[in-house]
Amino acid sequence: MKADICSTVSKIAFYLAMAISVALIVLFFFVGFNDTETINNNDMRAPQFTDALIYWIYALTGITVVLVVLFGLFSFGKNFKDDPLGALKGLAGLLLLVVLFVGAYFAASDTPIIVNGKPLSDSDGNPIAASAYILTDVVIYVQYALFAVCALATMFSLLNISRKVKGSNK
Repeated sequence: MKADICSTVSKIAFYLAMAISVALIVLFFFVGFNDTETINNNDMRAPQFTDALIYWIYALTGITVVLVVLFGLFSFGKNFKDDPLGALKGLAGLLLLVVLFVGAYFAASDTPIIVNGKPLSDSDGNPIAASAYILTDVVIYVQYALFAVCALATMFSLLNISRKVKGSNK
């Protein structure tokens, strides 16, 4: 009964996230793409839903990280009394997530983006803070890595490699 509820909630959350993602991508590419905005005396194309798409991507990344940390800690607490060594091994996923963020932080650059020979600035002409460039790079690198992990996990799942590794006779 409990597994059915979890499965149902997971499916609803997945379909809801997919619907919002598809809607934002469609809006980004097909609504207001021909609008122009003047930045630093340059006319630039400014799709209307760029900010919404970027914030949605940040939200998905944040939700993923929070859930991985929470479920990792919950699993650690639940398994620690029965199998302390196994529970510590289970923290490896959280440790890898921390390593991923630290590595992405050190790989990130604070170099300003140059557009038409000038550093990128906001609509008021103020330069973009270096921390914004670093945050953006970190999120992009983490997303690339998580996408690669998901793609590999999907490939292993489709090829039934996990069953072969476990020694199952199926």
